[in-house]
This record gives sequence, structure tokens and C-alpha cells, in this order.
Amino acid sequence: MPNVSRDRRRSAAKCVGKSLETGIASDGRQGSPDMIEGISEQARVLRGFATDFLTSHDVAEVERIMDPDYSLSISGHLFQGRDHDYLPATRAQLEQFPGLVVTVHDTLICEDAVAMRFTEHGVSIRNAGRAASWGGISLFELKDGRLRHGWAEEDYFARKVQLASGQVNPIEAPAPAPWDQPCHAADPEAEEIVRRWLKSLTFLDDPGVVEIGVGNPGCRSVIGPAAIDIDTIFAGGGRAAFHCGIIGQYMGGFEGVGDDRIGSEMVLPVAGMVTLTDGVVSAAHICADRLGASRSLTSFKKG
Repeated sequence: MPNVSRDRRRSAAKCVGKSLETGIASDGRQGSPDMIEGISEQARVLRGFATDFLTSHDVAEVERIMDPDYSLSISGHLFQGRDHDYLPATRAQLEQFPGLVVTVHDTLICEDAVAMRFTEHGVSIRNAGRAASWGGISLFELKDGRLRHGWAEEDYFARKVQLASGQVNPIEAPAPAPWDQPCHAADPEAEEIVRRWLKSLTFLDDPGVVEIGVGNPGCRSVIGPAAIDIDTIFAGGGRAAFHCGIIGQYMGGFEGVGDDRIGSEMVLPVAGMVTLTDGVVSAAHICADRLGASRSLTSFKKG
């Protein structure tokens, strides 16, 4: 086997959660039954969120994976505090969709941050038993082995359409091994590449960008970008994830929004996961808050 430098050994130990010299878990446990060889502690936390908490509807799991001061930025809103804001809102969705399942399509595991692309799907008891599936992207900052802050966007626009029509959108196949992905050290250079890519304001037109959103209008057609507010970026292993807000003018297309709103200022929150090849962004999935953006237009004045 090739030699591994001391710094890289420390990085690997941080990701796996075990000392490579002793094989003892980072918190002193040895041979503990809940230590899973080969899966990083970071991946176990993300799996706890997607599978043990959301899909299993086990609210008690939140205490293990989430800091009490956890906050979530989504759809232009900030849910501050795990128990105060976040859990009541999440419980409401789990009650509306009692059989809710989270299917994970992609993950990015880094030392201090994780991300996933997913589809949530289930039957709504508030909509005559109709089912829906809607995609999304979530990013999380980790602190002391737990989720500390999250950024996310979900395609609630598609969910609304499906619950009204009764026609469920197809669900992409799950990733074959989302939790077995390697844990990467942070890559500031890659972060800067993604930052420049976003600030170019042309990334929505990049042919390698796939928008998570079924039905029209797509985010490419509804906004004329003028500026961007980047909330967070993290990168590792030739991948990156980000959350931002695109600021621009409404170009039309939303059903129920009058043409008199064309030209109005709007903000479109976007989350994304990207792949870098030879120092450039070569592919990306993005998810935008189309529903929130369409509703917000009524609160903006033209000009």
C-alpha cells in the first residue's frame, strides 16, 4: 500500500471518526456496535437526517444529529432554533404526509459540511389522498459532529401542481450507495471557481445545468439576473455545493401573476450541487424556489 502522510492520516481519521493508529473511535469507544466500518461519521449524520429522521419519522433522532441551535435557511425564510422553529414546521409536513419517503440521488461528504440531492414523496391527507413527489437540494454545516446550519430549496411549485391535478411526477432512481461516498477535505480553490461561475450570472444558461423542477416555467425563463447573493459554498473531491439568491427582474411566465408584474424586482433562492472538471464547472443540478418567488411578486412594486 502507498504511504499516507501524517496530515492525510489525520484528515482521514476526522472523516471516519476513528483513530487510524489505534482503531478506537474518536470519542473513546472501542468495538462499539453502532460504529460502522467504512462509513464516515459525517455520512452517518446525513443518513440519520434523511433516513432515520425524515423517512422513519423518528423525531427522537433529531437530538443525536442536530445541534439545539440549529437553523435552516429555505425559501427566503430562516427557521431559528431546532426545537423552537425547525421541528414544529417539519412535524407539520410529516403530519400532512404520514408516509413521506426521502429518496436520495446524490451526496457530497466533506469534513465540515455535507449535501444531498433528493426527492420527497408521499400522500397528502389534506388533498383528498393525492400523492406528490418533489425534488430538492440540502446543504449542512457540521459542528461537533452534528448539523449546525442548513440551507435548502425544494420544488414546492411541482408539489402544488401535483396535489391539484392528482398526477404524480416520476421519481429518479436512488443513488446506489449514497452513504459510502468518501469524505473529502475542504477545497478552497474549487470553492473560488464555483463562486466566479455563480457571479458570472450566466450559469442558468450553461448547457451542463439540470434544473430540478417539473413543468413550466423554468427558472431560466422567469428571471433576468442582475446580481447574486451567495450564502454559502463548500467543495471537496472535485464536487461542490452552494446556496444563493438570484436578484433580477421578473420576465413573465407564472400562471396567476399578471403581466403588469413583468419588470418587477424578484429574488429567486437557488441551491445547487456541481461537478468540476479540469478547473471548470462541467455539470450541475440546481433547485429554485419557484413557488415562493411567484407568491412574492405580489409584494413587490414595479420599478
